[in-house]
Amino acid sequence: VGVHDATVSAQQLPDSVISIDSLTVTVLRGSDGINQTPYAISIRDQVDLQRGNIGLSLEEALQGIPGVQVQNRYNYAVGERISIRGFGARAGFGVRGVKVIVDGIPATMADGQSTLDHVDIGSLGRAEVLRGPASALYGNGSGGVLSLQTAEPPDVPFQQIVKGVIGSNGLTRLESNTSGRYQNTSYLVNLSRLNYDGFRTNPQSPADPYGTAGRLNLNTNVSTELATGVLRITGNILDLDAQNPGSLNRSDFDAGVVSARSYNVKQNTYKNVRQGQLGLNWTGDLANMGAEFTTWGLFRNLDNPIPPRIIDLRRKAFGSRAVLSSMKNETPGSLMWSIGTDLDYQRDARKNFQNSAGTKGSLSLDQYETVSAIGFFAQGRAILNEKISAMGGARYDYFRFGVTDHLTTDGNGDESGQRNMASLSPTLGIHANLNSASSLYANLATSFATPTTTELANRPDGAGGFNSELNPQKGLTGEVGFRRQWGSRVSTEFSAYRTSMTDELVPFEDALQPGRTFYRNAGSSTYQGFENSIQVVITDKVFTRLSHTLINATFGKFSVDDETFDGNRIPGTPRRRLDGMVRFTENNWYGEIRGDYVGTMAVNDSNSEFTTSYFIWELRGGFSEIQVGGLKMAPFGGVSNIFNKTYSAAVAVNAFGGRFYEPGPKRAFYLGLSTQP
Repeated sequence: VGVHDATVSAQQLPDSVISIDSLTVTVLRGSDGINQTPYAISIRDQVDLQRGNIGLSLEEALQGIPGVQVQNRYNYAVGERISIRGFGARAGFGVRGVKVIVDGIPATMADGQSTLDHVDIGSLGRAEVLRGPASALYGNGSGGVLSLQTAEPPDVPFQQIVKGVIGSNGLTRLESNTSGRYQNTSYLVNLSRLNYDGFRTNPQSPADPYGTAGRLNLNTNVSTELATGVLRITGNILDLDAQNPGSLNRSDFDAGVVSARSYNVKQNTYKNVRQGQLGLNWTGDLANMGAEFTTWGLFRNLDNPIPPRIIDLRRKAFGSRAVLSSMKNETPGSLMWSIGTDLDYQRDARKNFQNSAGTKGSLSLDQYETVSAIGFFAQGRAILNEKISAMGGARYDYFRFGVTDHLTTDGNGDESGQRNMASLSPTLGIHANLNSASSLYANLATSFATPTTTELANRPDGAGGFNSELNPQKGLTGEVGFRRQWGSRVSTEFSAYRTSMTDELVPFEDALQPGRTFYRNAGSSTYQGFENSIQVVITDKVFTRLSHTLINATFGKFSVDDETFDGNRIPGTPRRRLDGMVRFTENNWYGEIRGDYVGTMAVNDSNSEFTTSYFIWELRGGFSEIQVGGLKMAPFGGVSNIFNKTYSAAVAVNAFGGRFYEPGPKRAFYLGLSTQP
């Protein structure tokens, strides 16, 4: 769904009207109408996030947003790769280059790395995507911003919903959602358990799967009125165990091989994560100003055997944010402003062991890593006249990466040290209402991303400490966009942009340590393209949307070991994507058919290989509500990859031995049922 998505409740099926007048966005750290913002922003509401979705991945929730590419690797040991206009495509695991916020609490650490394992889309009520750089607001790793919000509890003292899903490839998911509101306090407790065998098999025992995953999520949210505002307390616990089947070379992929990589099985590759997070957020009025104060803390314990190493990571992190803003005033000549600061701290105790057939061998790395980050930002929005407004801002960030080497007997001596990094990030945008139905906007925005502690610690020479040759990547983006609403049944959007990057962080593997990802800087690179989307209410029963993304991502100056890659396509970023959906509703019944086209993408810097483009179709349907005795039931079901295509769902960029291809599943079915008293 694009920028003009209407907020539709479950009782408003079918989608009979499109209206953007009442839509507001908070991802810009304010409360502005979406048709007043000089940036490309997309919104998903609760119905789109949850209706007919099985909760397997965020890919379901973000389908159809132009500029957003979710490469679902169907491998919980490495997670989904989320990229926005090419930012984030470098991620070997987790999320890089994209800022992720959940209920106002960052899922992005001080070093710019994000994890999404703790996000359960079963409890989400809203998603906002800022499809462009936002370092002036969010600092490190903000090539785009994904803001997720938990669903608002119902206005009743107690509501209990139970949901179950079964499907192909050993999929089972159970969810319990308890929520309600009493006087000035609301609450939500969402507990879910996912089990997934996957479609990859064990080459030593083809009847057995390899790539199984089990995930337990507990998400809680309590809001209450406090003083002149609202205090929200959020907490989540994650328990994840997942095997890593690895990627395939081209010959195996073309032959339809779905078995795991033999070496991964031999080395017993998997990921085991235990994580907990607690956050407090207060928003309200303070001395005739708007105010927001946030504080949070996190622990994350990771046991992660990869083919050459066994990684033992113990992380603790915390942070805080304070923002003051002027009261909103939409009269011509007025200026609205906000100022704030972010403080973030991250502490990692990292040990690496040689992987000896899945058991810990000799200790190869033992170090204590810290990241301290402080950022100051200011933003203003000026109403120049009745048609034109301007928004601008700037942010300064300072980072101190420190490492203490506890393994000084490995022949490399004491490799303790620190690295300091800083960046100033400005932005400026202009928005003009051409008439009551059309608007035009333009902006200049900056981005930067430091290497993460993992990227700094992974050194091809095997030494400890931090890689002194790895630098932050920086970018400047220019964008123009146009929005138009045609009556109450059609809306369109178009945006075009160009991003110039320096020192882009590029992943690669080493012949001596296959399966382990390292990083290096490219001299310069360019991302340019356009995005367009249209939504149409054809009749009161038929709704359709279509979005198109084109990205031309190329290296400017980049060479490695006398091999020049100037002008080559940047690997991991598909050139074209087309996503369409048609929804039919009749009373409380709905049916959808979706099509997703993904174009070719380079898999390595030399561009010696490319993926094959593919078109995947999905069919789903169900009932929004059926009364059965004293229960309200909502059955649903669907089939993905209807035509049983063989396709590469993601790529392992620059993988050693040509193991670039991460296959997607063939045709798969699922059935689900949601019930409540």
